[in-house]
Amino acid sequence: MLPAAARPLFDQLDLLAPWLIVLFGLGVLYVPSFVDLSRGIWVTEEQAHGPIVFAVFLWLLWRKRDALLAPREVSLRARAGGVAVLAAGLLLYVLGRSQGIPTFEIGSLIWVLAGTILLLRGGSALLAVWFPLFFACFMTPMPAIVVDTLTAPMKMAVSAVSEQLMYALGYPVARSGVMLHIGQYQLLVADACAGLYTLFTLEALGLLYLNLVRHDAMWRNLLLAALIVPISFASNVIRVTTLALITFYLGDEAGQGFLHGFAGLLLFATALVLIFVVDGLIELTVRRSRGKGRNVDPVPPASADVSAPARLLGAGRLYVRSAVAVAASMFVGAAAASLLSPGIPAAPRLPGLDMVVPARLSEWRMVASPLQPANLVATNAHEPATRNTVATLYDEVLTRTYAGESGEQIMLAIAYARQQRQDVKIHKPETCYAAQGYEVGQAAEVGLPVLEGGGAIPGVEFAGRDRDRYEAVTYWIRIGEAYPHTALRMREHILREGLAGRIPDGVLVRVSSIVDDPAKLGSAYATQRRFMADLLKAVPAATRAVLAGDMANLMEETAALASGGVSRGRHQ
Repeated sequence: MLPAAARPLFDQLDLLAPWLIVLFGLGVLYVPSFVDLSRGIWVTEEQAHGPIVFAVFLWLLWRKRDALLAPREVSLRARAGGVAVLAAGLLLYVLGRSQGIPTFEIGSLIWVLAGTILLLRGGSALLAVWFPLFFACFMTPMPAIVVDTLTAPMKMAVSAVSEQLMYALGYPVARSGVMLHIGQYQLLVADACAGLYTLFTLEALGLLYLNLVRHDAMWRNLLLAALIVPISFASNVIRVTTLALITFYLGDEAGQGFLHGFAGLLLFATALVLIFVVDGLIELTVRRSRGKGRNVDPVPPASADVSAPARLLGAGRLYVRSAVAVAASMFVGAAAASLLSPGIPAAPRLPGLDMVVPARLSEWRMVASPLQPANLVATNAHEPATRNTVATLYDEVLTRTYAGESGEQIMLAIAYARQQRQDVKIHKPETCYAAQGYEVGQAAEVGLPVLEGGGAIPGVEFAGRDRDRYEAVTYWIRIGEAYPHTALRMREHILREGLAGRIPDGVLVRVSSIVDDPAKLGSAYATQRRFMADLLKAVPAATRAVLAGDMANLMEETAALASGGVSRGRHQ
C-alpha cells in the first residue's frame, strides 16, 4: 500500500498514461516529418521562423496542461466529432507525407491533436487550447502555389518603394523588375525580401503578443493584427534599402556577408518596435476616449492543481483504451503514407545536354553572341548563389545561341529535372521574365507543329519588352506525359502521377529571339518553330523522347510501324 504522500504523484502518473500513449503515436507520425523540415526548408532564410514557432507552440500547450490532464466526462457527440476530426487529420497526413505536400503533412498535426483532445477530454478542453492549435498554423509551410502567386507582386512592390525612397534621398538608383541598380552594383530582391514570410512570422509574433497582454476589446486585437500587414511591408522596405546602401558604400561582399544577416535582424527589431509603438498609440487613444486606464482582462484565477482531480484513483485508466485506439490509428496512418509514397523515377539521367544537342542543326550553327536571354531563375547568373539555385532546381541545363543562314539569332534554353514533386522545379518563363524587368504581354497557348509527321506539342508564345528591346519567346513544358500551362495543372498532374506510384520527370524547352519592332513578332515565332523542328530532328531518338515526351514516342512508333522496324521510347 502506497503512503498517503505518494498518492497524488501516483494519480498524476495515472492521468499521464493516456497522453504518453498518444505521444508515442504522434512521434511515429511526425518525428520523421520534423526531421525532414530541420534538414530542408527550416534551414532556408524564408522558413527559418519554423523552429521558433514550433517551440512557442509547445510552450503554449504546456501552459494549458491542466486543462488537458484534468479528467472529465466526454459526451458521445464529442467522441463522434473527435473521430471525424482525427480521421480527417490522418487523411491529410497520408496525402501530404506520401505526395510531398508539406502544407498537408505538417498542417495535419493541428487536426490530429484537435481530434485526439475531443476524444479524450471533450469540447471544453479543446476550447481551452484553441490558441496554441491556431498558433501552430504559422509553422505550417504555405502552399507552393500561394507562395508563387503572392511572392512576385510583393517583391515588385518592395523593390519599387525602395527605389523611390533611395531616389528621394539622392542616390543613383534604377530598377528593372526586382533588380535594383545602385552605383556600379546590381541587387536582386529575393523571395526572402518579398515580405510574405516576414508577414507570416510577424503575424504570429503579433498574435502571441496579443494573447499574452490579453486586451479585452476585440476591435483592438483585430486592428493591431491588421496593422501588422503594413508594418511587415515597411520593415522589408527598410531591410532592402539598408542592404542596398551597405552594398553601395562597403561593396558587394559586405552586402552579402554578415551585414546581410544583420539586416534581417534589423527587420524584425524594427517590426517589433513598430508593433509596440502602434499598440501604445492605440492604448493612448483608448485612455483619452474613455478616460480610464489600460484595458486588460483581469488576471485569470489560478487553474486547479492537477493533483486534486487526479486523486480520483483510476481516472486516467478510463481513457487508456481510447488512447490506444488513437495511437493505433496513427500507426495505420504512418504505414499508409509509406505504402502510398511513389517510387524512384524510371527516367534515366541524361548523358549531358551539351553532348547530345549538336552545335549544328540543319541551317543553324552555334555562335558566341553578346545577346543574353532571361535567366531560368530570377537571379544574377554570374553569382555563385544563383548557380547553386539552378543546380538545385535542375539536373541538366543548356543555354546556347544559334545563328541561321540569314543571320537571324535564336537563343535556346533547356532545363531538365528527373523528379517533379509538388514544389514543381520547372519554372514558367513568364514569371522569370517579369521578375527580371520585362513587361510581359499576354501569353497564348498554341500547338507547335515541330514534330515529323505533323505532330504538334502544346506550347506557349509570348512577348517581353525591356525598354526598347522586344523578345519573342516560345516554349513548352513537359511533366511526365502532360504539357501543363499553369501551376495548378502542373500540380494536379504530379498528384495524379504520385497517387499512381510514379514520380514524373520534367523539362522546359524555351527559344527566344530579339526583334526591334513588335510588328515582327509573328515572323519571329515562325522562325522559332522552324528552329524547334530542326532541333528535334537533330538530337538522338532518346533525347527527342525526353524533350518532347510521348508525342515524340508516338511519331517514332508510327514511323517504325510504317517501315516495319522497332523504336525505343523514353521509358524503354
